[in-house]
Parts: sequence; structure tokens; C-alpha cells
Amino acid sequence: MSTPVSVIIPAYNCASTVAETLDSVLEQDHRKTEVIVVNDGSTDNTLEVLRGYADRVRIIDQPNAGPPAARNAGIRAATGEYIAFLDADDVWVQGKLTAQARHLDGNADVGTVFTDWYVWNSEADGTFRRRPEIESRHVDDRVDPALSGWLYTKLLFTSELLTTTVMIRASVIRKVGDFDLRLWNGDDYDYWLRCSREGKITKLASIGALYRILPNSVSRRPRETNYEFEVVKSAIDRWGLAGPDGTPANPQAVSRRLDELQSAHAYGHLLRGDAALAYRTYRQLLGRHPTQPRLWLNTMRAALKARSQRPVSAVA
Repeated sequence: MSTPVSVIIPAYNCASTVAETLDSVLEQDHRKTEVIVVNDGSTDNTLEVLRGYADRVRIIDQPNAGPPAARNAGIRAATGEYIAFLDADDVWVQGKLTAQARHLDGNADVGTVFTDWYVWNSEADGTFRRRPEIESRHVDDRVDPALSGWLYTKLLFTSELLTTTVMIRASVIRKVGDFDLRLWNGDDYDYWLRCSREGKITKLASIGALYRILPNSVSRRPRETNYEFEVVKSAIDRWGLAGPDGTPANPQAVSRRLDELQSAHAYGHLLRGDAALAYRTYRQLLGRHPTQPRLWLNTMRAALKARSQRPVSAVA
């Protein structure tokens, strides 16, 4: 008997892609599937497209609040024992839900399962050509052992999970709680770290989704908050360096990871953001690594650029 699965899809101004996304869900061979689409205040005709599927999906219409809030709304409405997430511009490969649900059915110590994915770039004219050579494959039960098990310590170094490939037990979600609305970026990374404390995570080796890369999906201007740094630092402050199984992360490697996140954030602002923020961050890094010439160079570059960015009245 199929275990009931709820699929949660946040949708914002995705009228050109959401039909493909929904078709890929509704064509899955897992029979007990509840599809919940949260229209997150779209200003295009996304809602009109969704209404064409109203007899097969549940539509929640809410003011725009961002993907984390939309996923939280979907979680609250979900009735399935397993919860799968999908973005409204991606496409699933056949058999994904069945393979993931079967894995959770047979492995009580696993709380989260995800798949590999295909990075789906546009053609030269900006269109996206479907990939039958990938979509015709059927997701199977093969496990990637390198990215399966108690993954907390591995996740301190990189977010291995792609949201559009993830399925989680509802019982784990009840323990973990909502996506953090304070994180405008990195809310998914934070969530996987929290899930990694509640159970093992498995990666199925098959490609389970086509992950569409939209040219305007990520702003090139760096954000003021270093969200990835904050997510990792918060996890370490809360749980330390050891996973629930007792496996420790190397303290020196974790320190380098935090330094690299700060350095990358500072460099992004040095190139095309707030040079004063870059300067402050480089000063912090210099306090820990005063003998690194590149840090001194970038600190001076940031100081000069910050001065040029100041209003004339402040310079005078």
C-alpha cells in the first residue's frame, strides 16, 4: 500500500513554468499523492494557470511573503505522512516519489531522503529544451553512500540537499518546525541542518529532478547579511561540532569554513556592494589572521572604495 505523500509547491510569478511543474507531479506513478500549491501573491497570471488544475490540486492563495512562508503554509495544510518539496519552475523525473516513499517505508531510522538532480540551463535563445534522455529514466532505489547517514557534520561544510528533490517524514517536520522566516536566503540550508539532528538522511543516486536555472533568479548584488555564515554559526552555537551519532567535525576545518564564508561575503561587497561592510569584515578576519598579505591588500582596497562611496558631505 502506498504511503500518502503531500507535495508542497510555492508559486510566485511562475505562469510560464508552473504547468510543466504540475504535469510532472501529476504524472508520477505514486498513487496516494496530495498536491498543494501556495500562490504567494503572484502579480502575473499564475493563479489563472493554477485554477486550470483546481480539480487535481489544492490551491492556497496568500499575500506575498516569500518561499519560506509559502512552504510553511503548505506544511500546515498537508495531510500526508511524507512531505515532498518542489519549486514551481522545476520538473520531476518519473518514479521519484515512489522510490523516495519506498526508501522511507523500509528504513525507519531515515527521516529525510533526496535525489541527485540535473542542472537545467536555457538554450541560446533563452528557452528551456526538455531533456527526454534524462526524463525517460526511472528513479530507482540505488543509494549514494557518500552522502547518506548522519550528515550533520558534512552539512556544516556545504548544503548538499536541493529543496526540489527533498522528501521528509511529517513526524520529523513536526519536531523540526517551520522554515525560519528571518532567513531571506539559506532558510533551506538551515532546515536540512535541523533535519540532520532528527534522523539519518539518504541520497538516492538517480536524477530525480530537472533544476531550472533562471538568469534573473538570483540577484548579483550581495546581501547585507551573510546568511550562509549565520546558518552555519548558529548550528555550531546550538549543537556544537559533533553529529547525533557522535562523529565530530574537525575544528580547524570548521574554522576555515567560517573564515571562507566571511571572506567570500566581504569580497562580493568589495566588488559590487557595500565597501564599508567589506572593510569591517576584512578587519575582523585580519584580527584572526594578521600575517596574510591578501587580507591586508583587500582591507586597504575596501577602505579606499568605502571612502569613495561616502556622501560628499561626510567626506568633507
